[in-house]
Amino acid sequence: WDKATDALTDALNQRGLNYEIDEGGGAFYGPKIDIKIKDAIGRLWQCSTVQLDFNLPDRFDMNYIGNDGNKYRPIMIHRALLGSIERFFGILVEHYAGKFPLWLAPTQFCVLPISQKQNEYAQDIKEEMKKNGFRAEIDLRNEKIGSKIRDHTLKKVPYLIIIGDREVSSKEITVRTQKGDDLGNMNLKDFLKSIKKELVI
Repeated sequence: WDKATDALTDALNQRGLNYEIDEGGGAFYGPKIDIKIKDAIGRLWQCSTVQLDFNLPDRFDMNYIGNDGNKYRPIMIHRALLGSIERFFGILVEHYAGKFPLWLAPTQFCVLPISQKQNEYAQDIKEEMKKNGFRAEIDLRNEKIGSKIRDHTLKKVPYLIIIGDREVSSKEITVRTQKGDDLGNMNLKDFLKSIKKELVI
């Protein structure tokens, strides 16, 4: 155990990483490195873990043959990249207050026709966005545009694409951000090109 602890400490020192020793921490299978992240209100949560696991190789009776022809018991390196996935996503939701960046948002765009007359063109826009790999939805409800904008703003969709008669005739789109900024009329391809930088983590 001490030898493994020294090996982990040495690895951290070689990398020049800051760390603290968690005396009495709940490491059952072997010593470990926990990576803690800070949430939006400053709380620390343990997520990723790299652990030297002495337990499972015994439980599963694992062996390997060394250069000398003898059997040896391996030490398993147990890595949990995110820790509890539910906890990790809970932290993300709190961190962004639900306003996910474009690359993370479940719905990146919602296409909102002003009336049913624009439904066909709005559907074409949605399909074109999907072809380009974006997560897009369309709201074909027979509701006023103000109501649609409010509903999808509350859902924290990053971009709303408004389609009216003017957009259909000019073959353009009008874009509104989740913050309420009106980006005006533009060509769909130009818009998609301009937001590609937001897809970089």
